[in-house]
Amino acid sequence: MTWYTSFFTDLANTFWRGAVPASVTSAEIDFITGFSAGPRVLDAPCGSGRHSIELARRGYTTTGIDISAEAISHARALAPELDWRQGDLAELGSFGVTADLALCLGNSFGYLSHAGSQRFLADLAAAAPVLVIDYGCTAESILPSLPGELRMSFGGVDCVAVNQYDVASGRLLIDFTFTDGERTQRSICEQHVYTAAELTRMLNAAGFSSVELFGDVDGRAFRVGDHRLLAVARR
Repeated sequence: MTWYTSFFTDLANTFWRGAVPASVTSAEIDFITGFSAGPRVLDAPCGSGRHSIELARRGYTTTGIDISAEAISHARALAPELDWRQGDLAELGSFGVTADLALCLGNSFGYLSHAGSQRFLADLAAAAPVLVIDYGCTAESILPSLPGELRMSFGGVDCVAVNQYDVASGRLLIDFTFTDGERTQRSICEQHVYTAAELTRMLNAAGFSSVELFGDVDGRAFRVGDHRLLAVARR
């Protein structure tokens, strides 16, 4: 079983829902909508729906897809009128969704195998003419100062994350422990690490003719040491 199929339970999702304030979501949507080619948006994966719901509030028609039944249930409870679908993004093409803009946000790129990520990007290119990826695991972001252990608390959930980098496979391995005082969930997250140039080549191979690389929602160019890469690709 692939790790992400069982990772995003209510403990993990509650932590992530508490970790991001509404102001951050709003700033991200301000940035994203500057690249929209029309009103239809594919949010894949959508998590608990924070981006899709804010986009819908601004008049966009959104489809959110995520593998986590708990996340989709939470999103549907908040906005039952939106198009929420549960499923594996390794099979994105089978959903038959087309849009004007596709999103892969929340540092969710790199969960699949390399071949799977290539197929995923090709499916996104087939679905929409513009794609925005928010990726926090570029080599330029994490390798200059990879933290060994992080301790955080959000949404009433405590999290300990222990990081290791596997040189041979180019993967970041994160040992997560989530605790809410009564329950504990321990899971290993595996995420492929690409340089910005490698991701650009993958996007080009998937069918996107141009790629812009930003270091944050303020629109500045991506640099070594930036904590995230926002890649905007156009067919």
